[in-house]
Amino acid sequence: PETSGGDSQATNVRQLIYKVNTLTAQFFHKNLISDKVSSAKGARAYLKNRKIDLKTVEQFQLGLAPDQWDGLISHLREKGINLKLMEKAGLIIPRDNAQGYYDRFRNRIMFPIFDTQSNCRAFGARAIELGGKEAKITAKYINSPETTVYTKGHHLYGFHLAKQAIVQEDAVIIVDGYMDCIMPYQAGVANIVAVLGTALTVEQILLLRRYTKNVIMLFDMDPAGESAMLRSLDTLVKE
Repeated sequence: PETSGGDSQATNVRQLIYKVNTLTAQFFHKNLISDKVSSAKGARAYLKNRKIDLKTVEQFQLGLAPDQWDGLISHLREKGINLKLMEKAGLIIPRDNAQGYYDRFRNRIMFPIFDTQSNCRAFGARAIELGGKEAKITAKYINSPETTVYTKGHHLYGFHLAKQAIVQEDAVIIVDGYMDCIMPYQAGVANIVAVLGTALTVEQILLLRRYTKNVIMLFDMDPAGESAMLRSLDTLVKE
């Protein structure tokens, strides 16, 4: 029947996007730990300044998008990946009024976002700070767009590393962002995840509920953090 053909095609596309995302995460990670990329030194200095060690960089597969318009495109094309698939994965953007594409992420520290099965679904990216200033006068954080494999609000950052500890501790600590999750994890607090800049969604709560019913919210204590926490509490109580 037609539906099953469509389903298997959709499954195939999802698997291909996971593959592209994995290759991309490996490329970014290699850039960060390599001395061949000009901005790697500055990126490593930023992470060192934030007290993030090499083991943690490897655990979270942190990376670096090079300061080039087509660094990732060139790398993935060498691996036999076509442009349409890169676009479906949300990694490249079509040029305005011209043919071709450019990399979505440039000159940024990269945070791959994995699901519970350790499939790479998407990326968060942070502008590099050089001498206390942002490397680019752009948004400090940008994220992958929604794709066939990524819906914002359906995933939790760091969950693939935390799930075992969440079960063992029978509790989860929920924080606001990548660094808020990485630093406690590095210090031995393993049952910690981040919501990726939103209030907790129903989908995230249903995911957590399979592992524990005990939730500790630890958002920023500014007005935005407090209001996200209060919105989250309503949903938590309801679920």
